[in-house]
Amino acid sequence: MGVTKWLFAGLGWAVGGPIGALLGFFIGKSFDSDSDTQAFTQSGDQAFHHGPYRNTGTQADIHVALLVLIAAVMKADGQVKKSELNYVKAFLRQNYGEERGKEMLKALQQIVQKDIPIDQVCYQIKVNTDYNTRYHMVDFLFGLGGSDGSLDQTELNMLRLIAQYLGIAQSDYTSICERHNSSFNTPHSTFGKDPYKVLGISKDATDDEVKKAYRRMAMKYHPDRVAGMSEEMQRNAAEQMKEINEAYEQINKLKGKK
Repeated sequence: MGVTKWLFAGLGWAVGGPIGALLGFFIGKSFDSDSDTQAFTQSGDQAFHHGPYRNTGTQADIHVALLVLIAAVMKADGQVKKSELNYVKAFLRQNYGEERGKEMLKALQQIVQKDIPIDQVCYQIKVNTDYNTRYHMVDFLFGLGGSDGSLDQTELNMLRLIAQYLGIAQSDYTSICERHNSSFNTPHSTFGKDPYKVLGISKDATDDEVKKAYRRMAMKYHPDRVAGMSEEMQRNAAEQMKEINEAYEQINKLKGKK
């Protein structure tokens, strides 16, 4: 069965710009006439190129944009690992169902074979989504990169670049990286990771700064903040919140508090 209309029918801004260009093959296959395809593509281009338009993104837009970033991370080390492929398959199946998930996987297989202008792709995502959405996209990508149990340097370099282009704050990047990358573990913490890095603060942070950092991180993973995201990203948020709570408890222990 070929790619069908419904695959991209809900897209808006994600079908224009560099993301739309990478998906061009599938967009062309998804519509019955050239006029339909042209009108759909032009609509996406306008959303990307004109005006100060911003939104939090529909799930369809976010998932397709994320698909391109997934491809960039998967090909960063020059090979597509089975563990990564299984991770993505589960994500697509949970959010699109068996049939649609297979169609999205076909798109991913095509994207992986293309040169991805990561700076342009990230810019398109940045101008069309809010910070919280971009933050959780990076968090999800770290989970993908570490799905085989480790993150190598090429993957870390790509993830750092994506986070930078998406405008993720350094403290937030440090926190995400620490929670996902076991190579940064420190023997000073029975928790297994540097609790200060998990909260994105330095070891000389005051009690008040620790509390503020904890509350800031807790807000990012509050169920209300991720309610409109995919099931996989919501599950990831719940798992990350557990680590944030553990880090906060560990810092209190290190400071001699109960």
